[in-house]
Amino acid sequence: MPTTYTIIAYWSWFALLLAWLPGYFTGKRTLRRPNPVRRTIANILLIIGYMFLFSYSGFASASVGGSLSILRIQITPQTAAFGVIGLVIVLVGISFAIWARIVLGSNWSNAIVLKENHELVRQGPYSIVRHPIYTGMTFASLGTALTIGRLTDYIGVILIIAAFLIRIQDEDALMAQEFPETHPIYREQTKKLIPFIW
Repeated sequence: MPTTYTIIAYWSWFALLLAWLPGYFTGKRTLRRPNPVRRTIANILLIIGYMFLFSYSGFASASVGGSLSILRIQITPQTAAFGVIGLVIVLVGISFAIWARIVLGSNWSNAIVLKENHELVRQGPYSIVRHPIYTGMTFASLGTALTIGRLTDYIGVILIIAAFLIRIQDEDALMAQEFPETHPIYREQTKKLIPFIW
């Protein structure tokens, strides 16, 4: 059974989902999308990654059978210490992502797109990293994995990060085309994913 820490982590993700919902109805009109093949690859990686992360036993459940039981190996112990650490990371990550979503306002989209009258947002969390929503979700994913500790959860985190890196590359390219004078400067001043590091 999931621990209390994991359950709270899952509910924190639900809070993030609720923060996302208004954007589907209030966002600006989409003008341009990047390469659909890369977008599809990133989306597939995200779906599989989150399926691993949110299905407690990952794909290595009873329906898969014993051949993939290695995926259920405990990598980090499911203790109170790891539960608390993981939950704190989840809450910080979700809060950071929600803050970024609020600051982004009507420029937000759940996909990599250029919006009508798109703005290069550089305040709030965007003054710390260029992609704070991905930063928050990366930390929340890692924190969730820590509350569970199985190999399948950490594989999920790796797949999620891989998807974000594809999206980051495409989003930076899109913003550089739209803001050829200001985006290169912004790119030099801020890290892409991990504050002050990378």
